[in-house]
Amino acid sequence: MAGRTVRNRMLLGPDGAWRDDLWLSRLVETGTEAATAAEAPKPVLTTPLPVNTCSVDSLTLLPGVGKVLAGRIDAVRRQGIRFRCAADLEQVKGIGTRLSARLDTLLLYAVTVDTTSS
Repeated sequence: MAGRTVRNRMLLGPDGAWRDDLWLSRLVETGTEAATAAEAPKPVLTTPLPVNTCSVDSLTLLPGVGKVLAGRIDAVRRQGIRFRCAADLEQVKGIGTRLSARLDTLLLYAVTVDTTSS
């Protein structure tokens, strides 16, 4: 019964039609604008990423890598492990052979040069 009372006293005008000047309409418009802003295009990776030095946010640009997997990659890097090839990525929980092969062309690996042997 309370629902009918609210509808009849607050939502309907004296002529029985829905009121256009309700604050609800402003909320609906704001929600639509927020939904449009949420659909902003995702940044696209244009050059290979240096996997050993890039930020966690940059890692999320890789296909198949979300926030959680990027955090795991960063955790492995903080342990002192450096990635030298695609197979090294498989040390990260959640990265298998298929994903590491897919990411191989999108990443730059650390190349260490031995200057002591001349």
